[in-house]
Amino acid sequence: MSEAAHEVPIEELHAHPERWEETVASAAGGQVIAITGRGKRVAAVVPADQIALVDRLKETIEVLSDNEAVQAITESRRSIPAGEGIRGVDAIRDLLGDRLR
Repeated sequence: MSEAAHEVPIEELHAHPERWEETVASAAGGQVIAITGRGKRVAAVVPADQIALVDRLKETIEVLSDNEAVQAITESRRSIPAGEGIRGVDAIRDLLGDRLR
């Protein structure tokens, strides 16, 4: 499991613009940097190779938050032994149609 995100206050970045370069360099090195404002996380600088992961996680959360989508996936999984099921991410997206777009 990855370590917790390092936090940098936005006020510090405004006062010391050179810290942006350090922040981006840290993210390029694999660290997630949380930008805080008034003590709350407001944004993050993430390594580029983690952007696709973030997108997949958002899609997973969206699907699992949709009761109809979960039901459709459950019914599909039940039909696999009978040879009627679908498999794969693209097949699930096709099954769910525009609900994910």
